[in-house]
Amino acid sequence: MDVTFVFLSSLLVGSFIGALTYRLPRGMGFIKGRSFCDSCKKELSWFDNIPLFSYFWYKGKSRCCGMKISIRYPLIELFFAVCSTVLYLNLGFSLLFTTYYLLLILTISILIIDLEYQYIPDELVWLIFLICILHPTSYILLPGFIYSLLLLTIHFITKGRGMGLGDVKLVIPLGAIMGLTKLPYFIAGSFLTGGVTAFILLLLGRAKMKTKIAFGPFIIIAFWMVLLMT
Repeated sequence: MDVTFVFLSSLLVGSFIGALTYRLPRGMGFIKGRSFCDSCKKELSWFDNIPLFSYFWYKGKSRCCGMKISIRYPLIELFFAVCSTVLYLNLGFSLLFTTYYLLLILTISILIIDLEYQYIPDELVWLIFLICILHPTSYILLPGFIYSLLLLTIHFITKGRGMGLGDVKLVIPLGAIMGLTKLPYFIAGSFLTGGVTAFILLLLGRAKMKTKIAFGPFIIIAFWMVLLMT
């Protein structure tokens, strides 16, 4: 498999993630149904949905009504394609790459939804559990339960303001995949990236002490950093 093929095909998958993360929080079906314009709701043709190309060809505007298209779509497509390429360069084409590729689709979808809506869909977490079963080190759930218990304690102490139950559930399969050896790095990485980001937002005046910040994205960022770098 060529790296160019991975990048280009991942742009298509990134387009699917863009639609998934738009429709799932709104209770809309995403398996069937044609894509439509967010502004006028008109169905789009295939040439309106070419990843990256269509956005720049139409200068960031909808062909059917001329309204501005959200930059989120090309950013999601490009972000997923870059992440997939990095994954391929680290692992090559293998069963492990295929497993991690599926995991990347789910975790990036969760990251986007949690950033935009501050909730983590249970159905995506359950799919990660299924992938967890396929992973060679995930037959033991103890690491995930350890991290989950830590987050659950924070949830109760802060009465839900400091940690959501979605985060509590998410770390169980991810922690199982991480394993006991890498678990301390996973936990430290999550809180470190989250803490640094919160501090920067406070300095820039983009957040206040009581501002709720989604923790799921930091769990996912730390997961992939530790998984691929240690």
